Amino acid sequence: MRTSIVFFFAGWISLASIPCIAEPQRTDTSESGRKSANAPGNQWIIKGRAFTKSRSVNAIEFGLTAGVDSDQSSALAKVIQHASENAGVDTVYIPEGVYFFAKSIQLRVGVNLIGAAAGKTVFERKDKSDYLLKGKHMDCRNAIVANLTLRNRDRTLLMRDVRNLQFSHVEFSGGIVRFEQCSDIILDGNVFRDNRGKSAYASSQCESVRIVNNTFNSIEHGSINLSGHTHCLVASNYITSSMPIDSGYAGIRLPNSAKNNIVERNFIKNHGRGIFVLSSSEENVIRNNVVENTTRQGVLIQSSNNLLQGNTIIDAGADAIYLVDQDPASPTPRFASGNRILGNVIYDSRACEAGSFVGLRISTRNTIVRGNKVCLQHGRSFKAINADAGNQDIDNVYSRKVERGDVDNSIRARKQIRATTPTQQ
Repeated sequence: MRTSIVFFFAGWISLASIPCIAEPQRTDTSESGRKSANAPGNQWIIKGRAFTKSRSVNAIEFGLTAGVDSDQSSALAKVIQHASENAGVDTVYIPEGVYFFAKSIQLRVGVNLIGAAAGKTVFERKDKSDYLLKGKHMDCRNAIVANLTLRNRDRTLLMRDVRNLQFSHVEFSGGIVRFEQCSDIILDGNVFRDNRGKSAYASSQCESVRIVNNTFNSIEHGSINLSGHTHCLVASNYITSSMPIDSGYAGIRLPNSAKNNIVERNFIKNHGRGIFVLSSSEENVIRNNVVENTTRQGVLIQSSNNLLQGNTIIDAGADAIYLVDQDPASPTPRFASGNRILGNVIYDSRACEAGSFVGLRISTRNTIVRGNKVCLQHGRSFKAINADAGNQDIDNVYSRKVERGDVDNSIRARKQIRATTPTQQ
C-alpha cells in the first residue's frame, strides 16, 4: 500500500518528540537457562510496543541449545511453527546464548522473535553462499524481531515481498541486510557492524520503509542503498567508519528511480561520498544532515527535481556539493534539472589538496542555488555555477572565516543524533 509523503512528515514529528531511552527494568529480557519466558515481568516493552509474555514460548523447551557446535535449525523451526499454529502464542523467546545454524531461519506470519539482548542472544551461521534469516511472500502482521545479534560473514538477512515487519535492538553483524519488493518495514534502533558489500542495507524496489535511529559502523563501501525506493524515511542514523572509505558509493545512496523519499538529520562520516542521488531519482527531500570527512563529494546529485536544504558539509575531499548530468557522453544521456539547493553550510577544518575543491559546483540546468554559506578559510574555491543554463545564484555567502555558530550547530546536531542511536555492541 503506497503511503503519501505527508505520512512521513507526521511520523517524523512523532518520532522526534519521543526520546530514545533505555528499556525499563520491568521488561526482564535477560532470562536464560530453562526459565520460562512467561515468568514474572509480564511484558517486553520494545520501542513503545508491548508484547505479553503470557503469549510467548521459550525456545529451549523445544530443544534449542546454546553453546554447542551442533545445528539448531530444526529446533528453532519447530518452535516457530508451533507459535504460528497456536492462536494463543505470538512470540518465540530465545534466552541468552550463542546458537549455531547450518540452514536458514525462516520467519512465519505473525510470529515475533525476541531475545535477551543484542550481544547476549546470538544467532550465528558460517555460510558464505546463503543467508542466516529469511522471509518471503507474506504479510507479517506487524511482527517484530528484537534483542538479537544476527551474524553471518557475507549474507545476514534476506526479505522478499515481505510486509509489516519491524526490527529493533538487533545487531546485524558481517553480512548484507537485503530487502526486495518489501513495504511497511521498520528498522529502528539497530546496529550494523562490519557489513560487507556495496552497503549494509542493500535493497531494491521497496516502499514505506522507515530506517531510523540506527548505527552503521565500518561498512565495506557504503551504508544505506535506497535503490528504487519510494515514500521512505531515513532519519537520525549515525553512519560512520573507523577509517575513511575511498569508494564511489555513499553513506546514503538513492539510485534507480528512488522517488519521494525523505533523508534527514543523519550524521555521516568517513565515507567516499556522504549522500549520492542518481539514476532518475527525483522528488527526494534531503535536509538537515551533517556530512563530515568524505574522500570525494559531500553531496553528489545526478538527477532532477530534488531538494537539498539545511545540510552541513565539513571537510569534503573534493567538491562539497556537486550537481552534474549523468553520463553525458552516452548515447542516451540523462540530464539533471530543476533541483533546489537552499541554505546549506560548507566549511573545512583543514586545507585540502584536491584538484576540484569547490563549494558549490553546479553543472546542471534550471537549479535554484539560494542562501548557502561557503567558508573559504582553508582554501576552498567560491563556486562554479553555470549561469548560462538557467541556474539561479541568489544570496549565497562566501566568507573568509568559519562562523562559530555554524560549528556549534553541527556539533549539536551530531550529539543529538548520537543520543538517539545505539552504541556498538
